[in-house]
Amino acid sequence: MKTNKAVFLDRDGVINHDTGYVHKIKDFKWTAGVKKGLKKLTANNFKIIIVTNQAGIARGYFKRKDVIKLHQWFKKECRKIQINIHDIFFCPHHPTHGIGKLKKKCQCRKPNNLMIRKAVKKWKINKKQSFMIGDKKSDQQCARKSKIKFFYKKKINFDTQLKQILKKINLK
Repeated sequence: MKTNKAVFLDRDGVINHDTGYVHKIKDFKWTAGVKKGLKKLTANNFKIIIVTNQAGIARGYFKRKDVIKLHQWFKKECRKIQINIHDIFFCPHHPTHGIGKLKKKCQCRKPNNLMIRKAVKKWKINKKQSFMIGDKKSDQQCARKSKIKFFYKKKINFDTQLKQILKKINLK
């Protein structure tokens, strides 16, 4: 039985400022209100799952291990302030600009939804109790394919927007 509610978050542009192919800790800049919002999600028993395309790997700009290192640091920083990031899924492929085996049309790259399908199965997610926040049309299409409510990241404080979303969908 699917019992867990979750929030699916794009990374670049939602969790951190999208300055282009962020893969180093020194380049990771939190968006306004995101820590407070993530704390609220943790306190309200949401599974927090990041789903992010990382085409910089496919393009050869950086390695998979660089993204894994950044994500490990990110999860550790969150744990320090009692935020539980349950999982991070990333797609290292690109259908046209990838190099070698990373140049492929895959099911994990948003707007496809393999990352969400894997998370739903792994974490027993109730999609009706869940939603996604992203900043691109591909995020919206991914959520739609997954039959999950979607909200575009507004140019306002993340926590403020999250309060509006939770009130609108009546999920605590």
